[in-house]
This record gives sequence, C-alpha cells and structure tokens, in this order.
Amino acid sequence: MNGLLKNFKRMLLAVLGAAFFAAAVFAQPAGISLHGQVTDPSGAAIPAATVLVTGAGGTTQGTETDEQGRYVFHNLAAGAYTVQITVKGFAPFSQANVQITAGKAQVLNAQLAVSMEKQEVNVQSESSHISVNPENNASALVLKGEALKSLSDDPDELASELQALAGPAAGPNGGQIYIDGFTGGELPPKDAILEIRVNQNPFSAQYDKLGYGRIEITTKPGYQKFHGRAFVFGNDSAFNSRNPFASEIPAYHSVFYSGNVGGPIGKKASFFLSAYRRDIQDASIVNAIVLNQNLNQTPFTQAVLSPRTRTAVSPHADFQLSNNNVLAVAYQYWKDSSTNNGIGQFSLPSQAYNSGMEENEFHLNDTQVVSSKTVTQTRFRYRRFTTNQIPLSLDPAVSVLGAFTGGGSSAGKALVTGNNYELQSLTSMSLGKHNLTFGGRLRDTDQSQNTTSGYNGVFTFNSLSAYQITQQGIAQNLTPAQILANGGGASQFALTTGNPAVQANLIDLGLFAEDTWSIRQNLTLTLGLRFETQNHIHDRADFAPRIGFAWGIGGGGKAPKTVLRAGFGIFYDRFGEGEVLQAQQLNGINQQRYVVNSPDFFPPTIPPISTFSSFATYPTIYQIDPNLQAPYSIESAIALERQVTSNITTSLTYINTHGVHQLLTRNINAPLPGTYNPADPTSGVRPLGNVGNIYQYESDGLFNENQLIANFSIRLGAPVQLFGYYTLSYANSNTIGAGSFPMNQYNIAQDYGPAPFAVRNRFFLGGSFGLPYGITFSPFMVAASGRPYNVTIGKDLNGDSIFNDRPAFAAAGATGPNIVATQFGTFNIDPAASQAVIPYDYLTGPGQFSMNARVSKTFGFGKETQGGGGGGGGHYHGRGGLMGRGLSGNSGSGFWHRGESVNRRYQVEMGVMVHNIFNIVNLGTPVGNLSSPIFGQSNSLAGGFFGGQSANRSINMFMRFSF
Repeated sequence: MNGLLKNFKRMLLAVLGAAFFAAAVFAQPAGISLHGQVTDPSGAAIPAATVLVTGAGGTTQGTETDEQGRYVFHNLAAGAYTVQITVKGFAPFSQANVQITAGKAQVLNAQLAVSMEKQEVNVQSESSHISVNPENNASALVLKGEALKSLSDDPDELASELQALAGPAAGPNGGQIYIDGFTGGELPPKDAILEIRVNQNPFSAQYDKLGYGRIEITTKPGYQKFHGRAFVFGNDSAFNSRNPFASEIPAYHSVFYSGNVGGPIGKKASFFLSAYRRDIQDASIVNAIVLNQNLNQTPFTQAVLSPRTRTAVSPHADFQLSNNNVLAVAYQYWKDSSTNNGIGQFSLPSQAYNSGMEENEFHLNDTQVVSSKTVTQTRFRYRRFTTNQIPLSLDPAVSVLGAFTGGGSSAGKALVTGNNYELQSLTSMSLGKHNLTFGGRLRDTDQSQNTTSGYNGVFTFNSLSAYQITQQGIAQNLTPAQILANGGGASQFALTTGNPAVQANLIDLGLFAEDTWSIRQNLTLTLGLRFETQNHIHDRADFAPRIGFAWGIGGGGKAPKTVLRAGFGIFYDRFGEGEVLQAQQLNGINQQRYVVNSPDFFPPTIPPISTFSSFATYPTIYQIDPNLQAPYSIESAIALERQVTSNITTSLTYINTHGVHQLLTRNINAPLPGTYNPADPTSGVRPLGNVGNIYQYESDGLFNENQLIANFSIRLGAPVQLFGYYTLSYANSNTIGAGSFPMNQYNIAQDYGPAPFAVRNRFFLGGSFGLPYGITFSPFMVAASGRPYNVTIGKDLNGDSIFNDRPAFAAAGATGPNIVATQFGTFNIDPAASQAVIPYDYLTGPGQFSMNARVSKTFGFGKETQGGGGGGGGHYHGRGGLMGRGLSGNSGSGFWHRGESVNRRYQVEMGVMVHNIFNIVNLGTPVGNLSSPIFGQSNSLAGGFFGGQSANRSINMFMRFSF
C-alpha cells in the first residue's frame, strides 16, 4: 500500500509538472513593451549592463541585462523613448526616437564597442518617480550592490535586520522570507546575496501571504569573468559590554569565515560557489529563584557556555541551453551542531540538551523565452533535513512556575527526518492593455519523528513556596499526607509513554490567475484569484480573491507626483505538519499521556505506571477537529504616495485585517463550569465522561488589527540614502496560535484582548552615508513601545489541566490569603466562578531602542580594471531579469558611494559592526505569574534586533578580500 501511495505521488508530481509546462509554452509575458539583447563586438552576451529608457516627459526607468545580455521593459506608455545602455569597459550606447506601440513588443538589440576609457555607472543618478505599477508601491524597497553593505555580515543579525527592515506584517504570523522563490531553508551569507526586495506588490495573487512584511532574497548566479571573495568576521567578549543579569560570564567569542568564487564554464555556462563556517562560543544566562542548601529562597544566576558550529556549502551553475532557454541548478549542504541548548532565564543548567541539524537542498530553475512575447519560469526544489537532540539528564523535570525549571529536560530524545518537494510555475500573457499571469505551486512533505518528549515525567509546582514546603517536609521525614496538609506538593504530574515513532505526509496545492489592466496611463486595476487546498483537514477548497488599483493623480501627461492605491484580498494559512504529527502521536494508541492532579508523591520518585489507576489520573490525547477550517485573513489597505522632490518620496498606508477561523487548542472534555473544586482533584462533571482530557485543534479563533504606516525614502545624491517607517498598530485576538489554550474552555471570548504580536508604536531608520576618504557609515535604528503580556495566577482552578487562569481585581487596600497587592494593582487569585477575571494581556512590557552601526573602508591594489572589479560589483545579474525586474528609482536600488568602488584588480574592505551602539538595556517580557517572587520584572534581555543574551552591546570586526 505504501508503495502504491509513493508511486501515486510521483505520478501526480509528473503530471502537474507537465501541465504547468504545457500551459507555459502557449503563454505570453505580462505587457512586454521593449526587449532586446546587448552583446560585445564578438557577439558574446554582456550581462549586468544598465539599460535606461526615458520618455518625452522625462520619466526614466531602468533595468539590467541578464546572463544572456537580455533586458525587458513592461507596460511602457505609447510614445517615443530614448534608450541608453552603459557598462564598464564599453562605450555607451544611445538611440533616440524608439517608438513604443500599445500592445506590441518592440525589439532593440545593441552591440557595444570596447572602450579603453574608464566608464562610471551610477544607478543613483536615475530620477526617482513613483508610478502606478503594482510592484512599485512607495513602501517597497530594493537593496543590491553597494546598498547591501549597509546590512550586517553576521547571519543572525542579518535575519533580525531584514525583519526590522520589512516592518510588522499584518496578523500574527509575521512576514515571510523567500529565498530564490521558496520559503523555508537557511539564510545565505550576505556575500552570496544578489538583491533583497521588501514589500513588493502586496495583493499579488502569486503569493499566499500579504506582501507587507514579505522579504524576497535572490542569490548570486555565475559570473562571466572569474571573481571571488574571502571574508572573516569576528567578535570577542573582551570588546563587549556585560549582560546586566550576570555578574560573571566565561570568555566567549564568535568567528565567521566565508568565501565564494564564480566564473565561466565554456561559452554557455557559468558557476558560483559559496561556503562558510561559523564557530560560536556563546553563553546562556540563567536568572532564576531557587532554594539554597538551607532550603531558603535565593536568587540564582549563572552563565553557561553554549558552543555552536555551522557549516554550509552551496554550488550553483547556469546553463544557456539555447538562445531562449536558461537553466539554473543549485545545491546546498547545511549543518548545525549545538551544545547546551535549553538553558536560560528560569531554565537551570540541568535542562540542557545537545542538538544537531543537517540539510540538503537541490534547486532547479528553468526560464524560457518561447518567442518575442512569451516567457515562462519553472522551479523545483527538493529539501531533506534531519534534526536530533539528546538531553544531558533523564531525571524527572521539575517546573516551579515563576521561579525555576530543573531536573532533566522534558524535551527528551528526538530524531526528526523530513523530505520536502516543491514545484512552481509562472506564466504571463499580454492581451492589449490586459496583462495576465497564472501558475501554481505544489508542495509535498514527508516527515517522520521519533521523540520521547515527556517520558521522564514533569512535576509542576504552582509556586516556589509550595516547592519549599515540599523539600522541607522531605528533609523532616514527614509523610506525604503531612506535606500536602502543610500546603506542599506538586499541583500536577504528567508522564508520556508508548511508541515514540510517527510519520505524516502533507500535500498542499495553490493555483492562481491575475490580470493587471492598464485602463489609462495613470490608472491600473489588478484582479486576481487564488485557490488553495491541502490534506488532513475537512476544508479542501479555499478561494482567495485579490483586487488592487493605483491611480496617478495629476501630472498633465508626465509622471504623477501623487498616487492613490487601494487593495483587498483574502489570505489563507495552512494547517502545519507539527500539529498533524502531534495528533497522530498523542492519540492514546501510539502514545499515552497521563496527568495526575495533586500527586502524593514527590520528585524524583515516580511510581510504576501500573499503579496510576489508584490515582486521580486523566489520560490526555490530541485530535484534529473534524470540522476544522483553514484560517484566513481578510485584508484591506489604502495608501497615498507622494513624490515630494526628485529625491524624496513618502507614503501613508492604512491596513485593516480581520482574521477568522484562527487556530487554537481546546480541552473539549474539561469539567463543566462551576463543577470543579480545586481542593478535590476527582470533582467535576465532564461532558464526554470520565475519559480524561481531549485536546482538540480547532479553528474558532479570531483577531482584528488596524495599522497606520508612514514610509519615507530620501536619496541626496550618491553619498546619502535614508529610508524608514513609523507604524501605529491596534490589534486584539483570542488566540496566539495553534498550540495556545483558552483560559475558559467553554468561553474563548474571555481571552479576547490585546494581541501579543502587535507593538503599538514602532519606528525604523536605516541607510548609508558615503563619507570622505572612502569611508561608508551605515546606521540601522529601531525604536518600539512595549508588548502586552498576560497576568496569571499559576493555578488550575477549573480542572482543565492548563495553568493559564487569571485573577480578578480586588479593592485597593483589601487583605486576605487570596489577595495579592502589586505595583500594578491589587488582585484576587482565587476568584469565585461568578466573578469577572482581569482582561487578557492586561499589562504592557518595557519599550525598546537599539541602533546598529557599520563603518567600513575599501582599499584597492593591483592594476586598474575596466569592468567591474571588486568581486563582481556590477557584473552580476538578477535571476528574475527575464521577468522584467528592473531598477525603478522609487524602490531604493543599489548605488555606489564616493570612494567605495575601487577600480583595482584586488580589493580589501575593512570595517567594524556595532550592535546596540548606545549600550541601552532592552529588557525582555516581564514575568506575568503572580505567584513568582519577581512578578512584573524582566529576567532577561529582549534579544533579536534589540540585543544578544551574552552582551548588551557587541563590537564585531571584519575584513573582506575581493578579486
């Protein structure tokens, strides 16, 4: 049977691939107005040549030639244009009065003469004009060439900077990162990145997620000439400021080595090979409250070294199969090995586990120009990954809420293996003023896991005082009954047994079609429809309509200075393999999970499982709601964009998001409200009988969000570029994801409140300055208000086995055993069933501010070059070039700073990267458990863009050699 299923999947992939390809052969590209090929005197193609077209009104658009020297312009208005082509080492080409006719593609080929004079290409000299093109919204940003140098060379910091650069995405899932058209996978080193595009065409039907927050990364292809780079990036604890939560930290460091080389393989092929190795000797900071040798409560801090290594090798090759067909083939091997994971904040060193991950990826990208009006692109990826983890201790875990987590790691041993297949196809068609695109994506994932999570048992204490009483009673040889009578004992014990192995297969399919209609020169209308489906859920047919328009106001036949945009669309989320595996594994047959409320045994003692029937034991299973529907968001946006000057653009965007059928987990067999007595673990009337807990994945959640985003871009000539945004966001939800439980299993509306994913105010500023003496200074700054966080009591008052119950308000000055007075108010931690509890996410954490700064200088030596020295600065191309992606002025394209481009055969760049230059302490989310001795206080740094866990401020030095 398994063999038949595998054969069926292979046949399905082959048939769909053939269908996509056949559809592409009869298709035409979207609105090609002008295209051609640029060659040298021998007829060889010239890649990376800059092609500019200027209309009668002075509007200029630009693009670069691809590896075959081809260029494409879309949607040019009818009229006469001047075409200019420049590239280092060749004489400039110019032709005036090139006539463009609506609905007809004009061909202009150019053969450039070799020039011994030095040619300078300054993309920044292009006029910056907003337009009604769907991809050229003013909030979009393109970084390439020298502009990429403003980003960090550290892969982890680069990921944080890209998320900050993209801004907050609409909804709880954050933005998506695409690498060569695919999601998932590992971020490549910066030296292997050709360009980064952010927030382009937000309502495109091609993508399953809204474009705000979308990051598209294109890696470098092969070179026409041999180029290479070697890079080293290092950090040492001696240069960093200390972590305020640790008095002493062992010496630590980080060293990152990378290199790449590219060049031709004969006349019709080229290659690019990149590799890197990173050795990270970092530290994890424990900041907890424990019991000392005298069993008294005492603060505990410790810094534990957590070494980590990463290795990656990625070869890439481009083949010109014919004059109209280019095939790109890439492979990536990635390996990560980590020691002492799972430590930090409340987690003590005994919680450590070691882990490793190995990944192999194979990419295939076929681009065909079938005719002068036909372009198609087909992509295929195979990805295999293996992860494993081994805990350092198999002792029972002890979780004392709001104080510490000790004992062995409950994560257990794990081995996860996955095989992912993905096929994509994109086809374009031009019908007069209507530009059609359609295609699809098919994903197939086989994943198996073998995990012993929870096999060692977990004791949960609702407070440090309860744990203290327990340990004191054990030391005094008290009986379990005496310890429990004194207020000691765990609130819960949980243990998992059974078969640790499980396997799942997920298939999802997405098809789309879209029409961009150029109604007039200053008005475009885009209509799209996307269809998605997947297995494992009841919902099998999800239609997602998309619509957008752009209206250029004024201009008098010239480029408009004001553009009004609006869009609407539905965007679906997929039900993931993690939830499917959990439901298949913890189903009561493969694995059994037992929960004992108020056990009369204490760690590390665990009685035999055969005796659990004598306790108040509640078996626990997971299942998928048979009526579960795919979650989706209804997005609406309106934006006003303004060309303030030729160098300054601004935009103001309002986004409304309404999310329905959002995922959550609910205990559908929890005791009915008012029937459970916390003093009697056996009490409570369960609707499905005494069969234990049934945790069901459901789609009953919702969220609502309103965002106001102000973007700006300032480019004052080659030396200066600034870009940034401010966002104001209001969001409420009653779930934070598939694994979140409501407080009241029978009334999830009680959890509707401020969403933790929404930061009320956020400001970002980035850019680059070309300073005298060839020095480049690149600041990167983010300021944000605090995130909301929840207040809980550390008890299970309703018998659902979940410790997320909230208190009620108490009158100021009230006293009693259940009254807790804090700086944030007075609370009742044992409210009556009829008493209203406090709102969800009642408190707000601290605000955050951080600025990174990069300073570098490039030195050149060796003989002068006529064409793109410095490791290919200007001699590589976009892999999407045949689809017409160009250097539109308003998208913040690459630029060359004064003194930065050194026309020498060999170059050395040296610099410093400082993270959190002002050494501001950015605190993490405070502790929200009222039973914690440090309630309302942070016990860690924020992390991410706002700092690391080892150091508050870090200083990194780097050097790059290019030839």
